[in-house]
Order: sequence, then structure tokens, then C-alpha cells
Amino acid sequence: MPAERPILLVGGAPRVPVDAIRHLTVAATGATALALAAQLREAGRQADLLLSLDAAPGAAAARYRDRDGLEEALAAWIARHADGCVVMSAAVNDYRVAQVERWEAGEVRALRAGEKLPSGADEVVIRLRPAGKLIDRLRPDFGLRGPIVGFKYEDAATVLASAAALCRRVGAACVAANSLCGTVHALVDEAGAEPAADRAAFVAQLARRIAGL
Repeated sequence: MPAERPILLVGGAPRVPVDAIRHLTVAATGATALALAAQLREAGRQADLLLSLDAAPGAAAARYRDRDGLEEALAAWIARHADGCVVMSAAVNDYRVAQVERWEAGEVRALRAGEKLPSGADEVVIRLRPAGKLIDRLRPDFGLRGPIVGFKYEDAATVLASAAALCRRVGAACVAANSLCGTVHALVDEAGAEPAADRAAFVAQLARRIAGL
């Protein structure tokens, strides 16, 4: 009997450093990854959990701090499990902080790397530059041969089309599509979209799909 395919559930969101003590992040709780892990356990499947520092602090999981840490953890897991299944439910930042400018009394000064932003500024400007899509790198850069399960979270009018485009672009087994308003929950693959009645039904549907990959 063939061995079961390893599964990695990635949740939470990386911190995007602004200065020595501050960061930007997304309010991502890791709840989807945890719910999938629980559903898979009920089906007799084990999955590795990789969560951000801020997601579900009490959960037993490997942790990452920022995007660099997430990339390192993904590369290490894929090196051990190139044929494994990677489920990317994390809200990964598409931008990095390129420069922080402190304006005071008409003068502007850019912060140095690792410096703390002093108080008293009239204005602070944070400049962002694209960081690229991490999911696009799983195969060409990290060597993943196994299935990818992606996620799309945007307006109800566009989320299904965006999920289908992502599925084609990265060769995903499927993409979980969720709308900002909470009315659209669907699994999208090359055959089309399979909707679910609500979030609970959707998580169960997604867990079954992952277990069958």
C-alpha cells in the first residue's frame, strides 16, 4: 500500500517590518488551517502546521515571523517532502517596506535599516514595493512536485474568476475561493467551481479534497 502524501497547512500572516520595533500585518488568525487540521485528523490523516507568530498562540505548530522566515520554512519542508501537498491559506504579503520617511519641520529623513522611528514627527511615510507572489515560487524555486491548494479572498463579483486564474497559473489542484462579504465559498479547479452552503460545509469539503490528493 503506497504511503500517504505528506500535507503542510500554512496559516496566519507574515509580519512586515517597518522599523526596529514596529511591523505591519494582516488580522489572520490561522483558523482555517486549524479547522482543516482537525477535519483531517477525524479522517485519519495527519498534517504539519506552519503558522505565523501571531496566529493561534496556543496551537502546536512550527512558526514563522516574517516573509523571509516563511520562505525558509517552506523551502525546508519541501526539501524533505517534494511530493507533498502544500495548502497555502496564509495571507502572504504582496509588498515589502522599501523605505520609511520621517517628516518634521519641512525636512525629510529616511530611516536606516534596523533604526527605531523616533516620536515627534509631523508625518511618517511608508513606501512599499511589490514582493511577488510566494505561491508562484513553490514549484520553480522550491522544487515542489506535489499538489498545491491555493486561496483567493476578494470581492464576490471577481473571486471565482481570480481563483480560476490562480489555479491555471500555478497548476494548483484547486483554489479555495472566499468572498469578502462571506457569501461565496467555493472550490475552484480546472473543471469549474463547486460551491458550499456556508463556511463549515466549505471547510469540510476542502478537507475531503485535500485528503484525496
